[in-house]
Amino acid sequence: MKKDILTRPFAPEQLRSRPGRNGKTLSYVETHAVIARLNEGCDAWSFEIVSHEVQDGQAIVVGKLTADGVVKMAFGGSEVTLDKAGRVVSLADDMKAAASDALKKAASLLGVGLELYGAQVPQHAPQQPVQAPRDAPANGNGQQEPAAPEPGDRITSRQLAAVYGACRRNGVTREQLEDLVDGKFGKARVEQLSKREASFLIDEIGAMPGRGNGAHA
Repeated sequence: MKKDILTRPFAPEQLRSRPGRNGKTLSYVETHAVIARLNEGCDAWSFEIVSHEVQDGQAIVVGKLTADGVVKMAFGGSEVTLDKAGRVVSLADDMKAAASDALKKAASLLGVGLELYGAQVPQHAPQQPVQAPRDAPANGNGQQEPAAPEPGDRITSRQLAAVYGACRRNGVTREQLEDLVDGKFGKARVEQLSKREASFLIDEIGAMPGRGNGAHA
């Protein structure tokens, strides 16, 4: 496995953008670019869908990426597309989109496209410690930007599964979860959390009024 290739930032012409929550613009790369990077940085790799389901209008899958003997698992999701009459257009296409999302997230655990998730690509300069969003430096617009966890401190697959499991048990929708993550940590996606933040989030969901107690993953 060639980590220097996997962690190399994508070229500007490879980047795409789409609207995010709360008026934010999110950057991403297309699936074929991630596949090309895995082909370039790994001697052998494979990807499979471990499980899938449709919940609250979301196609959700768990993907397993095996690259040169290293295994990474991640959730992926996609909105179920409906026509004007409210009928599902193509659940197969929605599942494919969710699978592509899972592949990208699993690949990010190997360092592919970490810069797109707000993480710092390894440099010669020392990493700054993770801070709460309120302590993060301001960007050019005068707004606070949350500090990203170092690659080794990113939320684990086990914690991610615990977060989604707690949400299912306690009736927390995906939209409510994203609002909670944004409000508590200033981050757009659960996958951007650190291990400490993920542990706090699991407890936070479990401590909601009228729901059971959460547990650390």
